[in-house]
Amino acid sequence: MRKWKQLLSITMAALLTAGLCACGRGGETAQEAPAVETPETGMQTAENGEPETITLRFFNNEPTLTEKLNEINAEYTRRNPHVQIEIVDVPGADYYTKVDTTILSGEQLDICFFNVKFDYASRAAQGEFYPMDDFIKAEGVSSVTDLYTIDSSVEDGKVYGLPGDVKEYVIWINKDDLEKAGLEVPSLNWTWEDFEEYARKLTWGEGPDKHYGAMFYTYDHYNVLTAYNRLDGNPYLNKDGTLNLDDPSFRESLELRYRMEQVDQCAMPLSEVLATNLDFRTAFFSGKCSMILMATNIIPQTADLENYPHTFTTTYASFPMPADGRTGYAYADNRFYCIGATTVNAEESYKYLRYLTTEGIPMKGVTFTADKNNQTGIGDVVDLMTAENPELFDKEQLLTVLNNPDLKNNFWEYVPSYTGEIVNLYKAQAEKAVMGEIPFDKALETAAQQCQQVIDNNK
Repeated sequence: MRKWKQLLSITMAALLTAGLCACGRGGETAQEAPAVETPETGMQTAENGEPETITLRFFNNEPTLTEKLNEINAEYTRRNPHVQIEIVDVPGADYYTKVDTTILSGEQLDICFFNVKFDYASRAAQGEFYPMDDFIKAEGVSSVTDLYTIDSSVEDGKVYGLPGDVKEYVIWINKDDLEKAGLEVPSLNWTWEDFEEYARKLTWGEGPDKHYGAMFYTYDHYNVLTAYNRLDGNPYLNKDGTLNLDDPSFRESLELRYRMEQVDQCAMPLSEVLATNLDFRTAFFSGKCSMILMATNIIPQTADLENYPHTFTTTYASFPMPADGRTGYAYADNRFYCIGATTVNAEESYKYLRYLTTEGIPMKGVTFTADKNNQTGIGDVVDLMTAENPELFDKEQLLTVLNNPDLKNNFWEYVPSYTGEIVNLYKAQAEKAVMGEIPFDKALETAAQQCQQVIDNNK
């Protein structure tokens, strides 16, 4: 990781030097890479004294929301006529790579976002983002937590991103399947044992037409399901930096998935998900499974009948807990909006992000905001989430789950820059165990050795 950071600095310097040299060769034109360490931050003024029009380049990974984002941006430009927002849509898995390579090349990138704190933290450590601390203090506050409910500072104590879309994880359930199996909507304090029992009763058929009671997916959090109830902030690492893989929650989570996928066969096997490259939305809305754990920001896609045709109503249940777990604790994460290190409009980018992460998030109608001064209620956001084809949503039950007085969202907190490496190393071994390729003990032992090596390498 340190080598990559050095490469970033060297490459940026080389690009800057090349740009300066090119400008001096007999009037030849070349795209000059802006200096990463000292970008222009103040507002530029035209000769007539009016603010010069600037364009902020926003790299967006949600093309389905581009239209809504353009509406939000139009309102910002109406209030700030000198600022234009250019949306650069980068759909799919190439987004992070595109952001990395754009900044590495020295090309202007003003706004980008990362959906998990460890992805954001690792890139902040590599110098990809512009620090926001001075802008925050200029507002008369001492910390980002004076403005937001989530702490977005990273290992060096600085803030490189503002907390945006809050995503809570809930269980989605096909309500027609519940009725077919004679089951009630689960209670708010149901357990993973209850989840297993429901999955068994919601499984029927054989062969290619088999209908599964549940489906897990390929994301890393499906391998540590019970840990999010017991371990705060970072399930993999203690606050003193020591590894936490010896906590019983890790083995318990692997056993849960293995039992459901391999023994009872009431959850779609991971091997099938990987072999078919089956998208979780397609699996759920096509009726291949009855239950899936998914984030609230995906809920509005229920109404997308062009891509996910279906007629059943989706109801919702809370994040299950272990039998001896803490009531109401659930996994949650949020998006971090960052200013690229190659910006030439840092101050204007920050002002725009303050607007987007306060007024803009509720206007999107797909997620909740971390803004401490937010005046938009949960019900208002849910109204927007379920406005299109409302018959497809059990809105009342969704509100019951989200307004649970015992709900405690467990966000990522202590996140060293190398956390992503640890998550991926554990994920690789966990998947082998879940698919029955290696014993649980072997998976945990190998993961512990590999992850400890990462910790040692970063001391």
